[in-house]
Amino acid sequence: MRGLRVPAAVLVAVMLLAVASPALAFGGTLPDGKVVFGEDFTLEAGETLDGDLAVFGGDVTLEEESQVDGDAVVWGGNVEVAGTVWGDVAVFGGNVYLAETAVIDGDLMVVGGQVDREEGAQVRGQQVVTPQGEGWRWGWPLGVPFFRGWYFPPHDMAGGLLLRLLWQGVQLVLTVVLMAGLAGLVAVLWPGPASRVGRTSLESVLPSLGVGLLTMLVGAVVVLGLLITLCLAPVGLVAAVALGVATVFGWVALGILIGERLMSALTTRSVSPFWTAALGAGLLTLLSNLMGLIPCVGWAGGFLVASIGLGAVVLTRFGTVDYPSAGPPLTASGEKAE
Repeated sequence: MRGLRVPAAVLVAVMLLAVASPALAFGGTLPDGKVVFGEDFTLEAGETLDGDLAVFGGDVTLEEESQVDGDAVVWGGNVEVAGTVWGDVAVFGGNVYLAETAVIDGDLMVVGGQVDREEGAQVRGQQVVTPQGEGWRWGWPLGVPFFRGWYFPPHDMAGGLLLRLLWQGVQLVLTVVLMAGLAGLVAVLWPGPASRVGRTSLESVLPSLGVGLLTMLVGAVVVLGLLITLCLAPVGLVAAVALGVATVFGWVALGILIGERLMSALTTRSVSPFWTAALGAGLLTLLSNLMGLIPCVGWAGGFLVASIGLGAVVLTRFGTVDYPSAGPPLTASGEKAE
């Protein structure tokens, strides 16, 4: 595989610029390819992209006689190919249409989508397709950090807009309840590690944010690179699960600490750690989802919180050690040591 040789440092700079931007869409041309966040990409007829193409949360159109001199990776978007890709094509959560003039010199892998291939279209390597049911589409996981990939009804279902709004409400409630319950279990079973991660998130915000962004971006590149190789795809799936578990743990740990501080401000009575943690994590998840409804910039809140939590998990090694600037060390129960 020749693809995704973009240096991690460049990707970190790209993401930092995207977070600071007032709009969701971002696109950038890199020395050996192009990375696009949150917008569609079209390579017009006769144009050549000298390098790899990576698009997150947008559709891709490669017009007739266009060429990609590298690999193409698309996450959360549909792909229409009428030109030539001199490498592999990997699509996650989208459908692929191959016109009769399409040529893919390497492998084609589609996860969570379908392939519509006209007669004459060429795929010179392997073709691996893992479809989902009709109506699925994986979104760009920013406003709602963990559950954008849930099933969403097609636009043409009976009830139209009303049914979609009703389903969004049900999905929101299920997400909040799930995160609240998970936080409660973590608070009861692993209070010490959760406290370390939560305190580091709040007291070392900038280091946690920087490490979290770096971990997300490098992790995404590694996972996608492994998945594209096909033979190492199982390793890529394991790495993706590990990254997801770390992100969720950071999220609930921050929610647990928020719940503790909120509960101590509201009442002096002793409250079960389970319900305290559930309150904080549920409230954090609810606010993140509601902020995600704000056009253009609403996604940033949830994304930054997820990045800070993930960074705190890395800095504390999953809560097993204290981060130096996070205050006094904690005991096994999560209390501050004297």
